[in-house]
Amino acid sequence: MFCPKCRDEFIKGITECPDCKAPLVNELSVEEGPTYEPIYVDLVTVMESGDPGLIMVAKSLLENAGIRYYAKGETAQHLFGGGTIGTGFNPLTGPTQIKVSKVDLEEALELLKDILE
Repeated sequence: MFCPKCRDEFIKGITECPDCKAPLVNELSVEEGPTYEPIYVDLVTVMESGDPGLIMVAKSLLENAGIRYYAKGETAQHLFGGGTIGTGFNPLTGPTQIKVSKVDLEEALELLKDILE
């Protein structure tokens, strides 16, 4: 099943796109293209930490405020040898960085000010 608007694929049994609210179809036509234009977003780092608990709190605060973020390096912490012993983060990849759009920078810093201290 496919969404004719965003062109995402869904498992059998789902009948409506949760994002677009459009009824799903069995096949997409070849000539149909995406209904959105990709945009470039300039991201800035608002937080760095090797503490996974602190990262989860920061992500939760941003999500609740509707601020989109990117957690750079979060999934790579245990990817290479050495793990996070001693530093709190993998020395090869560095600490996890929480990045937001420049448009959301001030609001994100205000939300995170208590955990950044």
